[in-house]
Order: sequence, then structure tokens, then C-alpha cells
Amino acid sequence: MTYIDLFCGGGGLSLGIHHALSQFGYDARLLLAADKDPAALRLVAKHFKPILQRTTPIEDLVKYAIDLSGELDDFVTHPQISDRQILQFKGKVDLLVGGPPCQGHSNLNNKTRRYDQRNLLYYLMPAFAVALDIPNIIIENVTAIRSASERVVGITEKILAQHGYKIFTGVVNGVDFGVAQTRSRHFLVASKTTVPGVAEALSSLKTDPLTFDCINSDLSAIPGYPDILEINGNLSKENLERIKHLHETDSFELSNDLRPDCHKDGHTYPAVYGRMRGDAPAGTITTGFGSPGRGRYIHPYQPRMITIREAARIQSFPDWYFKDADELGLNRNNLHKIIGDAVPSLMVFPLILSLLGAFSKGQN
Repeated sequence: MTYIDLFCGGGGLSLGIHHALSQFGYDARLLLAADKDPAALRLVAKHFKPILQRTTPIEDLVKYAIDLSGELDDFVTHPQISDRQILQFKGKVDLLVGGPPCQGHSNLNNKTRRYDQRNLLYYLMPAFAVALDIPNIIIENVTAIRSASERVVGITEKILAQHGYKIFTGVVNGVDFGVAQTRSRHFLVASKTTVPGVAEALSSLKTDPLTFDCINSDLSAIPGYPDILEINGNLSKENLERIKHLHETDSFELSNDLRPDCHKDGHTYPAVYGRMRGDAPAGTITTGFGSPGRGRYIHPYQPRMITIREAARIQSFPDWYFKDADELGLNRNNLHKIIGDAVPSLMVFPLILSLLGAFSKGQN
């Protein structure tokens, strides 16, 4: 099964695709991996060996025009791929996947939330699909995408329907599908050849939640693996004292008097400077999981932050995925970004199941 991964990051979606398809007897072949982060792309290339890689801005790879009013049910100008090597894949791709940048409509973006130029990158997904005649699509984003003032989801649905796609849109919570984290994501799944049975797949595969302890209890270092996966970065004396206080008092929330001045009055993120619970799923892992001031990332039982390896497991990455971090030149910042931005691979399984009918038709 051939596919393209746009905004691929460190490969969470690709990992999920390869794992899911292998369970159903298919081999997955990555034709194009595109992302502006060269460090993340090196990791994807190591694991999935794409035929083509692009760090060029994806908006430079396809030309099109959209009626942002939503009154027109189609592109103003038909999408055209401007990269000749990519154009060779037209009619030869089974699946397009991607998670356009979500910062424009993330709830952590207080400056331009709901309206942001980056939200328009969502349209690159239908543009690529139409330009290369790709019959199946999976688009991932934050749940707040539904509230984006640019109405990118609704306009995308109208355009895809005009080109013969049958569409499902909805929110999937990773905790229901083997991810030890309450991470909800919005997915658009579309197909020209089958009605995506996403609701049925979600219902049939839903499982009991996994806790932090289920996947991160009593981990020992793996010989030969990079030390960076196990060793925390440096913290300020103040943050070390806050972490120590939570454990000594067996607290999970930091009292206001111990918070920085900017968090003492009227803050809306109580999880910040919080201690995780071992008997519960983690909250959403972000790129800031190495700092107590960025979320609830203090280890449940030890006075420290969670490690890169523990965060990766919460994001459903297997340990081997980052074994070559040193060889690939991935530093702490690279790994925090790759892991925090990733789509947990296990969330992909029900989506692939929902498209199996389309894939079998393609093989015929």
C-alpha cells in the first residue's frame, strides 16, 4: 500500500500506518515524507525509507486557490503539483495522511487563537489529494480546529464531496485505544471507493484505559540505548524545590504561594507545576514535557520530571524508535519537539480499519 505523509514530523502517523496495515497482511510503502523539520525527517527516513523527502515548505509544492467565503464548493483553480518528481506519483498513491500545524487553533495559543494564517495550511491536504488523484485521506488536527474562524474543516468537506469523496469527521480520544494519555484529536477520513466505517471501527476497538504505571512502571535503562532518553535536562533551583515539595507533602497540585508570580493570580492552567498520577492516564504530552512550568509532567513517584523515554511511551512510541537518536544527531530539543508534536500511532489503527474496504478494492 503506497502512501504520502505531509507534515510528517517524527513519524507518528507513519508508524501507525505500518503497524496497522501489517496486522491486515499489507506492506506499507512511503512515497513522500515532507516536513520543514530536518531532524524529524531524518528519523522518518531511518525507519520508513521514503522514496522522496522534502523539507521545502509544503505550500510551495502545490498551487491552488480557495474561495475562503465557503460559497464555492470547489477550488477556484484546480490544484497543480509544482514538483516534477512528486508529480510522477499521480494516480499511484493509495493514501494521503497528514497533520497540518495546529498552533493556529491550539488552546495554548492565546494570541491568535481561532484565527491564524497557519490554519489555512489545512487546505494543502485536499489540494494534494485532488492534484495527485489520491483516493483515501486521513487528516489529523487538534479538536479546536472545528472552531477555527476560517471554517477549514467545513470548506474542506465541501471540496472533497465535490470530487467524489465520502467523508467522516469526528474526535478520537487516544485513551480509548491503548494510548496511556487523555489526548483527543480531530480526524477527517475520506475515501472515493468506500464509506469510511470509522464509527464502527472505533466502537469495536475501544478498550479500557491504560495508566502511567501500566507502561512506565520500574523502567530500567536499556544497554546500548542513548543516555539522553533516560537523563533529565537541568532545572532551576526554584523548580527543583517545587518538585521536592510536591513529593514530600504527597501533593499533586502546587499551592499558589509556591508558584511564580505570574501564576499566582488568575492562571487558567492548574495542571502546570503538577505531579502526575501513576494510577491514571497522563494528560496531553506537549513539547514542554521537560519543564514543570509547561504542564503536569512531574514523575508520580520520584522527585524529577518524566524522561524522554517515558514521554515517548505515553505517546505510544516503542523504545526502539529512538535507539538511533545519537547516530541521527537528535538533541534534547529535537526529541521534545518530535515526541510532543506526534500523533500517537495507536490512534491510527481504527482509522486504517475503517478504510480496509477501499484498500482491498485498490488491490483488485
